[in-house]
Amino acid sequence: MTEQSSADAAEASDLFEKALHFPDGLPGLPDLERFVIVELREDGAFQQLQSLDNIDISMIVCVPWLFFPDYAPVLSDVEQAELELETADDAILFVPVTIDSETREIFLNLLGPFVVNVKTRKGRQLVLTGTDYSTRTPIELPGA
Repeated sequence: MTEQSSADAAEASDLFEKALHFPDGLPGLPDLERFVIVELREDGAFQQLQSLDNIDISMIVCVPWLFFPDYAPVLSDVEQAELELETADDAILFVPVTIDSETREIFLNLLGPFVVNVKTRKGRQLVLTGTDYSTRTPIELPGA
């Protein structure tokens, strides 16, 4: 094995160790179960949720509290049990980001957050019920 291929293998192994596992896939992408979070810019507001099952599939995500400090999604007991969440500290949460191709407006999907157990790395995209959150909540970037 060459030095480069050895480095590539180590990098791939590291990616799979950091992989988030979505056993049910994502809505509309049921066969894609393994993803990683890729920083787009150090200390940036947005990340890329990259599929490891299909390298052509990724989406922009972010932590919603950067824009909505009062965001407080409630997970059902069933959702918490499925993700094996014992406390709020067991979970990381991020939301899909959409950019309107014509207006360049940016929207967060606060109704459909991704929740991942930090210990098991098992996750799901949830659809919150009984809430006024929207799939297209507009945000404004500072200096925009």
